[in-house]
Amino acid sequence: MPTHRARVNTLCMEKPSADRLGPDTWLAAAYAMFEEGGVNAVRIDPLAKRLNITRGSFYWHFKDRAALLRAVLDRWVEQETERTIAANEDEGGEAAKRLLRLLKTCASDDGRLEVGVREWATGDPDALEIVRKMDERRIGYMAELAREAGAPEHEATARARLAYLAWLGFYTGIAPAPVEQRLADMEQLQRMVLAQ
Repeated sequence: MPTHRARVNTLCMEKPSADRLGPDTWLAAAYAMFEEGGVNAVRIDPLAKRLNITRGSFYWHFKDRAALLRAVLDRWVEQETERTIAANEDEGGEAAKRLLRLLKTCASDDGRLEVGVREWATGDPDALEIVRKMDERRIGYMAELAREAGAPEHEATARARLAYLAWLGFYTGIAPAPVEQRLADMEQLQRMVLAQ
């Protein structure tokens, strides 16, 4: 569930000072590389080169590449699910409005992180378990909004699941729809979820 993320490209091009280069700098660069090229793009040597620092400093902050990848996955959970839900709730409004805003927020993203995480999960059981939990969390939140907005209690979860799968499907098309079309489709999708 994407939010508008601050890019770290400028940070990654500057030579970091010794007092600024900490685990968050490595993680931000790794997250950007993951978004650009998926799990296989996140390698220690290219990260060090991007940060203009020796690879040895990486090991002050992370045990190994697996630890860094776990941190990338944790950041994905926090930014793409928990912060998105929290921001949507903070903006308030009736449940129908919150559901539409959530769908539009998700549809305005390019989907690279979602696709990358799901590709990673096909070959990594730990990543797969986290993706499954986040899918359940997201669908549960959408179902909660649907029920609150008046969708039939016994259908809310199934409708939320279908809406969620439709949203993910936007990212897998060979010729993705323009963002304006996706946003209009989200309005229709919201009406379908809430139909009485």
